[in-house]
Amino acid sequence: MDQKKIGNFIAARRKDNSLTQSQLAEKLEITDKAVSKWETGKSLPDPSLFCPLCDLLHVTLNELLSGELISDENLKEKSNQILLEVVTSWLGKDQWENKTDAHAPTVLKIKNIRKVYETESTITEAVKDVSFEITKGSFVGIMGASGSGKTTLLNMIATIDKATSGQIEIDGYDIAELSENDLASFRREHLGFVFQEYNLLDTLTVYENIALALTIKQIPKETVKQTILDLADKLGISEILNKFPYEISGGQRQRCACVRAIAANPSLILADEPTGALDSHSATQLLETFVMLCQKYAATILMVTHDALSASYCDKLLFMQDGEIKASLEREQESKQEFFTRILDTIAKITGGVHYVS
Repeated sequence: MDQKKIGNFIAARRKDNSLTQSQLAEKLEITDKAVSKWETGKSLPDPSLFCPLCDLLHVTLNELLSGELISDENLKEKSNQILLEVVTSWLGKDQWENKTDAHAPTVLKIKNIRKVYETESTITEAVKDVSFEITKGSFVGIMGASGSGKTTLLNMIATIDKATSGQIEIDGYDIAELSENDLASFRREHLGFVFQEYNLLDTLTVYENIALALTIKQIPKETVKQTILDLADKLGISEILNKFPYEISGGQRQRCACVRAIAANPSLILADEPTGALDSHSATQLLETFVMLCQKYAATILMVTHDALSASYCDKLLFMQDGEIKASLEREQESKQEFFTRILDTIAKITGGVHYVS
């Protein structure tokens, strides 16, 4: 997408509708500066503003993203072209390199896991006989619509909930055999978490939030500072270490959460819908960070998502429906675009053609 062309189009349509930058900003509940950045081609509107912006400018979404008015006879051709450009800008054109170590140790082993909820009148089987393994350095996604059982499964792996039957092993430990006290220590030593809502403490700076996680794990004080500085540099948050969470953007907060998760060198990082509260640009940055952590730090990540775009960054996917794993998909020597297409095809087969794409 041509940002400058879109910016010029927004400016022209704004003027055609007798709106000043301030009036447009007020109607969209944003700053004048944001509108100015759009019109000078320095940034694009957030996707959440596309529809209200189109209504105010009296254009279609296709016209906004193409930066020009589209005649009826060219609508289909232009629409397909714009959709391809949008998907390309989100996914990129990279060719995936399979760096999986055939001899990598197994970090997570799930065997015949079931979760049953019982009341006086009903029995609900939320997870049904699920089995799979994840090796070190993998980025694995669990996909499914709401109610598919994916979050219930993640909660059991995170030791937040207990399985009704079956076995969960993390780093060789059967977590069902651990006491409550041992589980608390196990979580601290072996698991890292990246939540949708960041879970940073607003009363601590970014640096202090990360340092707290390392201190709790009893990392030697002399190594804490260098560990934080090194990871902050790698993830591009060095300049905000002394700021408080409420002073930085959602994308920056989520990268801080990533540093906090990886700093203590956990065996497994669990990410629950981590892009859910982010705009498309911040979501892309976060997913690229996950890929980098796996490739450069041999981090092992299990991500729950309902979004096919986010899932296309994984190297393996498990598709859940009605508490069961209905299919699995491994990325081959292909680009994210090609993998994304295979993801949509798999979802269509499972759901009967209903794509749950954010």
